[in-house]
Amino acid sequence: MKPNLQADPAGHGEPAAGSPRAAPPRPWRRFAGLAGAAAALLLSGCAALSAVRVDVATPKPAPQALVGARVQVQAAPSNADSPHAAVFQAAVLEAMTRAGMVPLLGQPAPYTARYSFRSYMDFEASFPSAWPPPGPPVLLPNGAWIYNGYPWWWTGFSWPPPWYERVFDLEIRDTATGALVYRTSAVTGSYAQQLAPVAQKLADAALAGFPRQSGVHRVTIPGS
Repeated sequence: MKPNLQADPAGHGEPAAGSPRAAPPRPWRRFAGLAGAAAALLLSGCAALSAVRVDVATPKPAPQALVGARVQVQAAPSNADSPHAAVFQAAVLEAMTRAGMVPLLGQPAPYTARYSFRSYMDFEASFPSAWPPPGPPVLLPNGAWIYNGYPWWWTGFSWPPPWYERVFDLEIRDTATGALVYRTSAVTGSYAQQLAPVAQKLADAALAGFPRQSGVHRVTIPGS
């Protein structure tokens, strides 16, 4: 039988004759330690969890003429008729003002901006293991989504909540000629479908770095 090793105060690991074997840590103590570490990690990450990550696509920098320019702002018909029309409009006006433009409502201006907020379900992200589907998912009365018919043994299987893409698009054109002078868009993914809570964040992200920022990049906006 191998001698029981017990580290001496100097840390040399020499055998201690006659010393009893150290008792293993009790399971509940080990669990408590793990739970405490997990709780500390969760608390330290609360700020990060509330952040909104937005992917922005801006084909080219804005022309310098837009800096300080007066721009008439118009909503897409779907946004103008939305119950949250005022929220969408305020978000765009504030983001354009921060970017250095002069947004106007109902007044003629050298440039015209058209914006739209929309959301759609990303079926491939929501149901990745059964794509392409033979038919649409079914929403049950309890709010769960099921996917019937393929494969057969998955009939009635409850999927995670659907994944939505929430999108903001902005185009600015020369009022006289109708020529497109600037375009930018922002999208953020979420299990939530509502647009109003992220309207300001999407508009701010789309115009971050205006006028020189361009290309495809990601903007992380801290939570409140």
